[in-house]
Amino acid sequence: MKLKVLLSFVGEQDPYSDKTGEEGAIITLCRHLRPEVIYLFPTAKGFGIKSETQSRALDTEIWIKSEIDKKTQVFINPMHLSDPTDYPAILPATRRLVDKIMRDLSDVDCDFHLNCSSGTPQLKSAWLILANAGLFKNCQLWQVANPQFKKEDRVSILEVTFLEEENLLSRIKRYSEEFLFQRMAEECYRLKDISLYSFRKDKAGLLYRIFQAYQSWDLICYDDAYKRLNSVYNEIRTSADLAELAKILEAQVQILAKLKDNSALENKYNLVDLYMNARRRLKRSDYTDTLSRFWRIYEGILYSHLRNAYKIESSNLVESTNKDRIREIVGYFHPGINKISIKKAEAILSNVFKDKIYCGLGDRYLSAKRNLSSQSIKLSDLLEELRNKRNKSIVAHGMKPVAEDDAINCVKAIEVVIKEFIPSAAMLIEKYPLGLVEIKKVIDVLDKAFTL
Repeated sequence: MKLKVLLSFVGEQDPYSDKTGEEGAIITLCRHLRPEVIYLFPTAKGFGIKSETQSRALDTEIWIKSEIDKKTQVFINPMHLSDPTDYPAILPATRRLVDKIMRDLSDVDCDFHLNCSSGTPQLKSAWLILANAGLFKNCQLWQVANPQFKKEDRVSILEVTFLEEENLLSRIKRYSEEFLFQRMAEECYRLKDISLYSFRKDKAGLLYRIFQAYQSWDLICYDDAYKRLNSVYNEIRTSADLAELAKILEAQVQILAKLKDNSALENKYNLVDLYMNARRRLKRSDYTDTLSRFWRIYEGILYSHLRNAYKIESSNLVESTNKDRIREIVGYFHPGINKISIKKAEAILSNVFKDKIYCGLGDRYLSAKRNLSSQSIKLSDLLEELRNKRNKSIVAHGMKPVAEDDAINCVKAIEVVIKEFIPSAAMLIEKYPLGLVEIKKVIDVLDKAFTL
């Protein structure tokens, strides 16, 4: 069971009001919360002090123990403030006291409760500022109404959406546009850390785990992504309020199961996923990685086609089952050939096997990006252009950077190739479960926590 800890400044109306005779905010809140531990922060006595409340803190301790619970532990920490309205003095002084308390209670499971109704307006608002800064791991802000205006139900939770929480949510949404999953996860973790409300903490923690899984997926660590995401899915799949999220995660877990179990050789699932990965790299202006992924996808498509259509294993011809086709390849090249490069794969499909798909593909035209305009160009010519660009870039043998236009043309070219060689690719791309639409629906879970 968590230890209930109340932190409060001490005002002129504590423990009771001299004007009305009513109990002040501290006593009223103690009756409502029944905290086991109370830390009081009065302004200390001393020369030059405009307003001291140290004597009222002592009266408050006596009142609590005699009128509420004598077992309550009360600690009085006088603050040496010459002016209890001076923000520059209040904030560091309060921070030092709170830091010490947090260290003392570091091994204790606590719920902190902050009284925002005692002390000067500047002292009371200090709790809001420190809570907004994420100083407290678990806390509730409380306000107590003036008995002159409200006789019953004077205690209420202070519902506040801090600016930093809004900023974090805004950054998560902005990062999603570029699929920056690691940053999204970090912001969720920060939000989980600073939010005062359990429903936001829970949703932020949930999304943190989801975005960590997406980050592993983006790094092509399929097994790790599957384990992380499947763990979240199993936790929420029976939750009525998270039914839509569970549906999204279910589709993602299913595709990850296929990816992790079929990673040794090129297939329609990992090739489509790598294509979508290249699109994400382009979205975040990572042109070098876009080009490198394009080349691997193109290579993988050719090798997959040779394997599926002709029973040829490009990495080791000895393992190929179609011996007649092997003899054709050896006859075209030389007896010692055992591995097939991209260039050789193109030559085999074009000149040896006269493959209809490959031969017809080269004459396809598409619109290539050219600065502020476009150019209609044969796919075969664009592929050769991109090959040359790759060879001269830092991706391969040169030191040239990769231009945005080249990265865009990579994605355009490979989309045509993958859809032509893999008939089901178009449907897999259309139903790909890690798109911007799905990610925004995941974020909606957290977004709704801000409207409750």
